Amino acid sequence: MKYRFTFKYEEFLISLRRLPLVNRGIPVVILVCIALCVAGCPSIWNMDSIDKIQNADELYKAAEDHFQKKEYAKAIEAYERLKSAYPDYKEVPEAYLKIGDALFNDGAYDKAIARYSQFLELYPAHKEVPRAKYQIAMASFKQIKNIDLDSRIVQKSAESFKAVMDDPDGGEWAKKAEEKYRESRQMLADKELYKARTYISIGNYTAARSAARRVLDEYSKLGRDEEANELIKKIKNK
Repeated sequence: MKYRFTFKYEEFLISLRRLPLVNRGIPVVILVCIALCVAGCPSIWNMDSIDKIQNADELYKAAEDHFQKKEYAKAIEAYERLKSAYPDYKEVPEAYLKIGDALFNDGAYDKAIARYSQFLELYPAHKEVPRAKYQIAMASFKQIKNIDLDSRIVQKSAESFKAVMDDPDGGEWAKKAEEKYRESRQMLADKELYKARTYISIGNYTAARSAARRVLDEYSKLGRDEEANELIKKIKNK
């Protein structure tokens, strides 16, 4: 629903001069000032492109509908409007989370991390804190490309999953984090094995042994011990 009010000052001034009030001695300038004040009220005159205002429940439902349809940009816009117009609405904390979810699902992982972190800062005692922490870890995990990339991203995701595991209120998210924590550590072990094989190929046996031993010392019992031992044995006398 749209309103299209306009205000023509020239016609208004002509009309003013015909009013009995003007003839009674009230200066035109005073009436013009009154007119300007009224004309400056956006709720009365400047409504050319203002949609009918939705209440909080309608806004939240609209945002949820867009989210379910995977219309993430529209969902984010609706959640943002909800936060701004109704900051005390009961579903505002969920809106912060859903904005993070929408960004995550859309592949904007760094932006999603920022929104989840904002939620944690604003609502540190909320029941969904473990989920937000898990999603932060997953957003880091999703950015891991392949084994030859910088292992700092993998390490960051592992640390984030560990934080969820260590949360006494982690519940189901702690269990999910435990699986991903193991997977992240396996990736770190694979990176060390990759480095060991690379060092062997260029004849740097000391560095190769160090990389293989890190697998045994830091990432043992992850299914990579046998290969690490074989590499160490292979270069034992070199």
